[in-house]
Order: sequence, then structure tokens, then C-alpha cells
Amino acid sequence: MSPDIEKALAYQVKKEIAQRYFGIRKLIDEDSANVKAMIKDLNQFLEKKIAPAILRIYMLLMDSDLIDEFLNIIGWEGRPFIDANVAASADARKKLLQGIHTHGWLKSSRFANLLLKSYEDLYDVYLEFDDLREDILDELAIVEEEITQFKRNYSLDEIMSFLRGLNFDDEATVKALGKNIDSSKMGELEKKLGFPDIQSIRAEMPDVPKLPKPEAIEDQLRDLASRVYNRHKDEIQELLEVVR
Repeated sequence: MSPDIEKALAYQVKKEIAQRYFGIRKLIDEDSANVKAMIKDLNQFLEKKIAPAILRIYMLLMDSDLIDEFLNIIGWEGRPFIDANVAASADARKKLLQGIHTHGWLKSSRFANLLLKSYEDLYDVYLEFDDLREDILDELAIVEEEITQFKRNYSLDEIMSFLRGLNFDDEATVKALGKNIDSSKMGELEKKLGFPDIQSIRAEMPDVPKLPKPEAIEDQLRDLASRVYNRHKDEIQELLEVVR
């Protein structure tokens, strides 16, 4: 086989490898973008579902020491979504209690059941959140494995060396590899071809601790409700008029 033919065959093989490289790389980028979109949706779920549920409990507990005790019971550090204006605004309180129902003969038992129901609602949306989070972690693991396999099968240095040797004035080359490849910007292209840091993507995920089941902390919640009721009977009367 003549040197020219060998050179032409080697060139063709490398070109096909480059085509596969960019094709597979595009799929990985699409999967990574999909995971980022899922994380964005999860953050929105946190703000729209979990935040109102926990703010309702803050509103019912009223006092900061009881709020901190509640958070300690459920194992949530800090004061997530704390908003002092909620306790001060009658409109905000009514909005947070919309659609909430309670039962009981005595005001104290109605209030205790209201607090229990509010935690059950928080726990329900937490379970939804946790399912969504697990789905994201599964997808993230797939992307991580795709990147590992890709790096094992392809050498970026070899691909870049091949691309630098291509004739980008050749119409067939541009058609095969795409018009987005600019021969004058190979340095920028090499940077773009670096994979996203999986850890940085994972760090964008909102964190919610594993919450205890409602029945596991029912006695503690009833004790909290009793202390709130003894401190704020008048305010609780107003709250109970909002719910039925």
C-alpha cells in the first residue's frame, strides 16, 4: 500500500473518530443540561411547596424558642425560610391557612390537631421532594458514568491534535464536523470541550434533611401545641376562626 493511500486511510479513520467524539459529546452535554433543568425544577418545588408548609408551622408556633425546638425535633438546622413578616401579617396568616381543616371539641385540641395536620402536610411534600431528588441523583450518576466511559475511550489531546491539522476550507470537513468549529479559536474550543464538574452540579441541589414520620413525633408536637396555646390563647382563637 502506498504512503499516500495509508495517509488518506489514517486521515479518514481519525475523521470518523472525531465525528463520533463530537456526536457522543453532544449527547452527554444534553444529558447534563437535562439534569440542571431538573435541579432548577427541584428548587422551584422547594420554594413553592416546602417553604409555605414550614412557614405555616412557624406561624402556628409563634415564638422563636418553640420554632427552634420544633426544628431540633425534626433535625433541620438553622431556620429555613424564616420570615418575621408572616407572624405580623394577618393577610399572610390567612393565606397560609387557606384550605386547612382541623377538628376537635375544645380549642386546645383543635389547635393541636391543626399543628399535627400542618406537619403531615409538610411531610407529604417532603416525600415528593425526596422522590424528585432521588431521580436527579440517578440521572447525575448516569452522566458521571457517561463521562468516565467517554474519557476512557477518547483522548481530548489526540482529537485536538487532529482538528488542528484539518483543512477547514474544505467543505466536506466543515459539513462533517459542524460549522460551530472555528479553526482560529482552537484554544477556546479545547476549554469548552472540558466536562462540567459533577460535584458543582450536585452542589446546586437544595438540601432538605430526612424528616421523621408524623407518628414518630406526635407526642412532641402535641406538647409544643399545648405550650403555644397556654401562651397565646387570644391569637389562637383568631387563627381557629380562619380554619374549619
